[in-house]
Amino acid sequence: MMIVPELWRAARRHPWTLTGSILLLLLVFATHLLQALALAWSLAAFVRGDVAGAGAGIGAILAIGLTRVLLTLVQGDTAARLGGRVRADLRGAAVTAALVPERLHDASLRDGSTQLALGDGIDGTDAYVSKYIPAVVQLAAGSLIAVCLVAVLSPLVALCVAAGILLAVLGPLLWKRMLARRGFAHRDSYEALSGDLLESLRGMSTLRALGDVPATRSRLQARTEALRLATERVMRSSLAETAITDFAVQAGVVIAAGLAVVSVMTGEPPAVEVYALLLLSSEAFRPVRELSRHWHAGFLGLTAIPGLAALGAFDRSAAAAPEQETVSAAGGQVLRISGLSYRYPGADDDVLCGVDLHAERGEVHAIAGPSGAGKSTLFDLVLGFLPATAGTIELDGRPLRPCDVAVVSQRPVLFAGTIKENVDLFDAGQEALEDACAAAGVLDEIRAIPGGFDAMVAEAGTSLSGGQRQRLALARALLARRPVLLVDEPTSALDDHNALTVAETLERVATERIVLMISHRPEALARVADVRVLRDGMLVKEPS
Repeated sequence: MMIVPELWRAARRHPWTLTGSILLLLLVFATHLLQALALAWSLAAFVRGDVAGAGAGIGAILAIGLTRVLLTLVQGDTAARLGGRVRADLRGAAVTAALVPERLHDASLRDGSTQLALGDGIDGTDAYVSKYIPAVVQLAAGSLIAVCLVAVLSPLVALCVAAGILLAVLGPLLWKRMLARRGFAHRDSYEALSGDLLESLRGMSTLRALGDVPATRSRLQARTEALRLATERVMRSSLAETAITDFAVQAGVVIAAGLAVVSVMTGEPPAVEVYALLLLSSEAFRPVRELSRHWHAGFLGLTAIPGLAALGAFDRSAAAAPEQETVSAAGGQVLRISGLSYRYPGADDDVLCGVDLHAERGEVHAIAGPSGAGKSTLFDLVLGFLPATAGTIELDGRPLRPCDVAVVSQRPVLFAGTIKENVDLFDAGQEALEDACAAAGVLDEIRAIPGGFDAMVAEAGTSLSGGQRQRLALARALLARRPVLLVDEPTSALDDHNALTVAETLERVATERIVLMISHRPEALARVADVRVLRDGMLVKEPS
């Protein structure tokens, strides 16, 4: 038996569902005990030649069996709801915790490992929550009830059965600890392979261009071999643990049966009590067998627990984070940055030092500067992705919130789905969607694509050109109607005509919100009156 406190606490947050699942499972087990008694009655009646008694027993067996089928269906549905609710809680907390600044800028984290934890890791906990936890309670309560029933008939047999149950539960603990250690190593190999595979798929064209495909293939083969070896070690430990449990169960049943046989060595026909002893002794071990089966079913999920804990899946403060409130572009008039400084962990100097900026709606405000000057860091601070070392960022005299800001990044993210699903995340409606796409200069191209707004977009937007992705991201940001719009190199992937369209769009939307732009292109900056330059961590105004 392996207790995982984090998952027990997660299950207890749904007390009614958890209690219902446990009680129903105990009722299912009770039907096994009742059926054993009914079968004992039928066998004894048959031996005595009591046809009516045997028939009544068979009728009871059928009725109990039908009842168990119904209870099992209800219990399975209740357990599935419990597992689904816990998975939703864990995934919500993990995703929220994964979006904190420390994680977004942690170079040691790999997307493949995080994806594996959020997907297979959390899904793997379902068997433990929905099956194993109720089975633990069934073992504690159900086996005790069965032993007590056996004790009424024969204290000596009950003692042997209880000893067998204790051996079956406590005996494999040493192997379970070894299995857990090897399981964590197996999980590490699984995460490493997942991370390498995802990165290889994303960079396949680059790997081919650099001629690094053979080296990548060799690395993946090495990861695969490490995973195979780790899997074999886990399986060997698992077989040893199963052998101990099976030995204890079989030994307990055999000893109980032997004692029952000794009690009828007098030559008299066996009474109902003897049959009951044999059948109840076997049923007493049923919770042990079910517990072992559910443990193995949820083993992979259990090995993900350390990773999920590190990710923050069990952090209730993250799970209880309030939803961001809806805002309107009409609320923002002035963005004021005062004395803003930031230093990356481990760095000797500030990348930004006392940055001041006063930006009002009505015009586009541009930030230029050489690569590495800190322009993207400034945007990350405004977005809330990084905590400022010093200084404040305020909108209309109050602290700026992440929900106040829409952003168009230099490498916009699109998802597998339709164009409409990628752009209209806010249920703005078809007319507003078309207006935003027209303003971003991409409406005519969307209409020219077969399917229009219902055309499918490949994962990461690889079915579209860089310019199309950037203009769709701009349309999406316009639909968000946030009071502050950040745009990072909005014309870098556009031709002159579309670059002019986007520049005019930014000037137009600047009448409704505060627009702050990063750009290096002289043609993009030529239309902007307010241009600031980042130099040596300071933001200075570009002379006209």
